[in-house]
Amino acid sequence: MTLHHLEVFVAVCQEKTMHAAAEKLNLSQPSVSKIIGDMEKYYNIVLFERINHRLYLTAIGETVLEHAMHILELFNNMEDDIKIYGKSNHIRIGGSVSVGTCIMPQLIHRLTRQQLPVTYDVTINNTSIIEQLVNNYELDLALVEGHIDNPDLVVEDIVEDELVLAVSTTHPLAGRKNITYEELEQYPFISREDGSSKRNQLELYMQDAGIKILSNYACTSIEAIKQALQYTDSIAALSAMMISEEIKKEVLTILPIDDLKIKRSIRLIYHKNKYISPAMKAFMKVLDEHIHQCSCKTAT
Repeated sequence: MTLHHLEVFVAVCQEKTMHAAAEKLNLSQPSVSKIIGDMEKYYNIVLFERINHRLYLTAIGETVLEHAMHILELFNNMEDDIKIYGKSNHIRIGGSVSVGTCIMPQLIHRLTRQQLPVTYDVTINNTSIIEQLVNNYELDLALVEGHIDNPDLVVEDIVEDELVLAVSTTHPLAGRKNITYEELEQYPFISREDGSSKRNQLELYMQDAGIKILSNYACTSIEAIKQALQYTDSIAALSAMMISEEIKKEVLTILPIDDLKIKRSIRLIYHKNKYISPAMKAFMKVLDEHIHQCSCKTAT
């Protein structure tokens, strides 16, 4: 059994079909099928259930996948370390949209000023996609907000943020001291896209509170939401840290609702089997320094 067998097996698991895996690896489909068959014969196991031309991992297949991804990750780390020895350390960093807008640029600035020479790639997307990339070893680590329930990921709470309801300062509800849920139902909401932690948290909260919301605008971009708020009578759930500048400039304002408290943690995530490289340690260090500095400013 070779690393190539494991690479093909993992590709089939990720792509869900032999055909897609063959295209990804630039192999023929019969070659991929033979490699999977050889693995099953070698270990005398069944890796996939084949139902209606679709592949489903068996229980032992799940076990093999976990080990295979770990082995390939260690091998790739070894090759990376050899290739970059004495030159630089590379890190693949992920971030959800809010974190990518508010925190990530400052962290990257700190990271590049470290004595350790570090190169990096940054990927910003919604929380569910970033989580999947980390789970597939396509990102080394990431900062996200929202709920993470994946037993294969290490999840560390870093700092707490609050989700608020924001409107333009010219909105009919702006300036009010207290607003009822019934009044919220009279205005359309701007929602984040599917997979966004903020959209999920808001919708769950509204559902639990029995509030009916009309969402007529869906955005993947925080900046697009801010612009839409300024020119419509819509309401949007946004991170408090995301609109701090707009609040200072009196462009947006927060609707005061006494019992509306949606707290969420910003979390550092990485795979439990991940080799913690020097570059990852450097990033974690600047993250700790940044959070400590921000906490001191808040305290004063």
